[in-house]
Amino acid sequence: MGIKHDVPKIPSPLRVMIKFESTGWFNTSAEERSETILPNLNEALESWKENGAELIGTIDRDIFTAGLAGDEGWHAVLLYNVPDLQAVTAMTHSFRSSGLDRYFRLEAIIGRPFFLLEK
Repeated sequence: MGIKHDVPKIPSPLRVMIKFESTGWFNTSAEERSETILPNLNEALESWKENGAELIGTIDRDIFTAGLAGDEGWHAVLLYNVPDLQAVTAMTHSFRSSGLDRYFRLEAIIGRPFFLLEK
């Protein structure tokens, strides 16, 4: 007896995984990090809530890694429920408009909860 696969429904909210990579971060001074980058980063991440993004969880790979992301291409993963694609666009744009894209790279992966584990 197999599992019947219907056409996937686009859920509301969307499940969004943001791959977060530190790029230019490693070429900055401690002063630039504490006085400019981190305050701007916190402001951008806080602004995501205004677009209806709800943080579900995070993973940071720093327990067994140091330095550049390497082949994986990410240092951390942020998992959100987001109301629509426009909200995802606003999330990534917040990094462009604030200049944070000089220090970090984001990539959004859109999906839905895994139907075998979440109903």
